[in-house]
Amino acid sequence: MAENRIGDQAIEFLGSYYAKHEKKSGLLINRLVPTHQGTFADALFAYQKHDNCFFAVSLNISASNKLAHLLSTYKKKGLGRSRYLTAASIFGAAAYLCYLTGNWLMMALIPAILAVTGFILHSNLRKRYMQQQLKAAVDQLKQQPADHQWLGLQVSSLCWRGNAMADYLSKLCERKGIGLLTVGKRSRLTLRQEPRLATCRRTDFLSYYTQGDNLRRELSDQFMRVA
Repeated sequence: MAENRIGDQAIEFLGSYYAKHEKKSGLLINRLVPTHQGTFADALFAYQKHDNCFFAVSLNISASNKLAHLLSTYKKKGLGRSRYLTAASIFGAAAYLCYLTGNWLMMALIPAILAVTGFILHSNLRKRYMQQQLKAAVDQLKQQPADHQWLGLQVSSLCWRGNAMADYLSKLCERKGIGLLTVGKRSRLTLRQEPRLATCRRTDFLSYYTQGDNLRRELSDQFMRVA
């Protein structure tokens, strides 16, 4: 349900976005467009440019729930309480071993050092795990190639603001040239990041999709009627 809501809003926004920026009224919009590799673009926009080249735009919203859950979890719980339990367990075990040896100097220093080390290590591993989860979700867009790629997710502005994982996601999309859209609880859409033009190794990005030939034909007919 959430994916349908964000999908409708993102598609409406991107339709207006390209109509305004590219001055295109003949924009084709299709949902769940399959690629030749068996994956799907949640939405595919296509139009023909003035130089007769075909331009494709893909939208991914299927990762919305996973990404929103990760961002919400980090906002509410940070890196989690389990790292405190790890530190306490290490401290207790080390203190007990030092007690058995009868070395009071070791008992005063080593358990604390090991506990702090365990806490830091656990925190870093947890942070890296969450970042890898975000990266894996963003990497799904490799399976929906296009001139412009967009990622859409439903997350409140309150959850996004001051969230280190949200900042990481934004920088990740920026580094990969992916556009980023978010929809809040009040259905307010925010443009977080605009995409960069991708390099195509084929004639055009429509060739990656099973409907590519049909889309080219329809766009060409449309272009000729306008001309």
